[in-house]
Amino acid sequence: DKGDIVIIISSSGKSKNLINAAKFAKKKKLFLITLTGFSKNNPLSKLGNINLWVNSKAYNIIETIHQIYLLSVVDDIIGKMEYSS
Repeated sequence: DKGDIVIIISSSGKSKNLINAAKFAKKKKLFLITLTGFSKNNPLSKLGNINLWVNSKAYNIIETIHQIYLLSVVDDIIGKMEYSS
């Protein structure tokens, strides 16, 4: 829907399904945030409005940092309602 934000997460940024999802989001004029790793100029990161890239080639490091990003956003949202974050 208009005003929605789409977050797409891919360690490599090369998944065809996720690239297609990003293209669909852009076509619908949705705000797109990408979380990727490996190569900085991966295909997925070229599609986002905001692109958070992890400078690593290790899945466990990339995915852990992606989780920290997401939990920080959730904590900020909840914090505004429940406590001072």
